[in-house]
Amino acid sequence: MGIDINWLREDKGGNPDEVRESERKRFRDPKVVDDIIATDNSWRQELYQMESMKKTMNDINKAIGKKKKDNKDDPCEAEMAEVATVKANIAEQEKKVDVIAGQRDSLLHKIGNLVHPSVPVSDNEDNNQVVRRWGVPSRVVFDGKTPGRLYHHQVLAKLCGYEPERGALCAGHRGYFMRGAGVMLNMALINYGVQFLIKKGYLPLYPPFFMKKDVMNETAELKDFEETLYRIPGKQSGEKESDGTPDMFLIATSEQPISAFHRGDWLRPDECPKRYAGVSTCFRKEAGSSGKDMWGIFRVHQFEKVEQFCITSPEESWAMHEEMIGIAEEFYQSLELPYQVIAIVSGALNDAAAKKYDLEAWFPGYETYRELVSCSNCTDYQARQLEVRHGQKKSGEREKKYCHMLNATLVASQRTMCCILENYQTPTGVRVPRVLIPYMGGEEFLPFPEEAPAAAGKDKDKDKEGKKESIKDKPEQNGG
Repeated sequence: MGIDINWLREDKGGNPDEVRESERKRFRDPKVVDDIIATDNSWRQELYQMESMKKTMNDINKAIGKKKKDNKDDPCEAEMAEVATVKANIAEQEKKVDVIAGQRDSLLHKIGNLVHPSVPVSDNEDNNQVVRRWGVPSRVVFDGKTPGRLYHHQVLAKLCGYEPERGALCAGHRGYFMRGAGVMLNMALINYGVQFLIKKGYLPLYPPFFMKKDVMNETAELKDFEETLYRIPGKQSGEKESDGTPDMFLIATSEQPISAFHRGDWLRPDECPKRYAGVSTCFRKEAGSSGKDMWGIFRVHQFEKVEQFCITSPEESWAMHEEMIGIAEEFYQSLELPYQVIAIVSGALNDAAAKKYDLEAWFPGYETYRELVSCSNCTDYQARQLEVRHGQKKSGEREKKYCHMLNATLVASQRTMCCILENYQTPTGVRVPRVLIPYMGGEEFLPFPEEAPAAAGKDKDKDKEGKKESIKDKPEQNGG
């Protein structure tokens, strides 16, 4: 991904100072802008030299043609020797031009999208700006012991809704099995989310869960390959040489494959905006998390998500950005979860985002708001790399016009479930949010089984009075 190089060319109407200021807002060294300009100037000079050589080649060929016309038997030895020399020089010059272009483009990819003027400027996320709040947060003090005052992972365990220890034995750190009521709640959130977006005019898309490296390169940031993405090697262990199968990467969000859905397309004005509801499992390394984030299924390596992804004309994207965060707000209002919308500070924006909102819902156990939704306007940053053009095709058109791409979580089901479990728990079970009841087979209340499950992976024999049951012998309740 990268910005338009013409933004740094004053003779093309660009404004390098604007790009420098945007980089300062991201708390980066703007010197990279000067490095790019210097490299680009060098590239343009070398390109001019190459074009001059090609013109010389054309002139020589014309001279040869004229001589042959006058005397078809003329060998034109001097001219042919000159052609060979110029042709070799052009080949060398082309290599030089390509090397410099690669250096310039590599530097260009270090520049983030232009930060929107409304973004709060800070490198400290404590300064994220609260835009608005909805609902009344519960002020019940959680202790993790008193019924009705349990943390989300404790509530899910009491519902027999997941098996973390068995999951860890199977899949390693943060692996888990969902079961019973946990599965039903998870699926209810996904199905409700998809239907919610369909009613808003979105087209559901179920994308591939892995992508080729060259395509992922066009939509993901470089740091994602180390910090977030799981790689599937093309060359398998024990193979002497690759059969040409490329490396693949598991998706971290359906935004990635959906952004490539129109790769190379030219969208007419009457085709925009496009609204897609991405439905997928997501896979993330989630390195560096600790503390309460490690509890239960709040932050895991594998989770489901329903995503809003929209493609607009350049003129429509900012109105669409507000529309998308509004749709997310309406969704969480329907779940009756208190939340706040915040504008993310400039120093915390990812490279592609020109502006980002987060919607944070109230977690009584954390006594704070936690992120459930991220809503970004990436303008033409992704579309430029993916070559998703906008407008009518015109012959001889010199300036490319790109679509704008926007993304917003609607619901990451596991994390939203955590929020529901804390806000809807009672001493004897969990109330089902009204809008989810039709997706839960009509169940309005999920009672806790009379006896909590034994520790996962450690089946216990019944004691002499027959009071304790092994996990295998325990009757299923609420489907769990």
